[in-house]
Amino acid sequence: MKTLNLFALVLLSGFLAISLSLSACGGTEEKSEEELRDMLLDMEDMVQEIHDDVMPITNDLRRKSQELMAYLEAHADHLDQEAQNEVRSLIMRLENAHQGMFDWMGEWADADKADMEFDEAKKFFEKEKERISQVADDMRSSLADAEDFLKALADDHGHDHE
Repeated sequence: MKTLNLFALVLLSGFLAISLSLSACGGTEEKSEEELRDMLLDMEDMVQEIHDDVMPITNDLRRKSQELMAYLEAHADHLDQEAQNEVRSLIMRLENAHQGMFDWMGEWADADKADMEFDEAKKFFEKEKERISQVADDMRSSLADAEDFLKALADDHGHDHE
């Protein structure tokens, strides 16, 4: 009886191992190693392109934050609490977006991408694409909102002097 149970256990273990290895491939079993490597390189390039697209606006984020800080300092006595909070919120969003980019870059650089297996690397690049896309959205939206705010101020001042 023990021999039969042992045999059944070995057979079941072998079946599970084969099943898991087949399911882990997830449609990649027909692709060559070179095709899989190219797929990962394309995914990495996609992530890098998103980064490269928004990296140039990091200086703009810093500049707009400084403009808003200067405005807040110069006009704090004339602004109600709600207006001050709005300016502070814009500054915080700009700084968080700026920091988000540098945090992402540090984590990206620290990741050991070369030693990852295919499935791990694929999941990593998918996750990183989502993360850098969110960073890019945060950067663009905070910058656009700050620019809109500053433009509205300039328009208001232009009307005051007419």
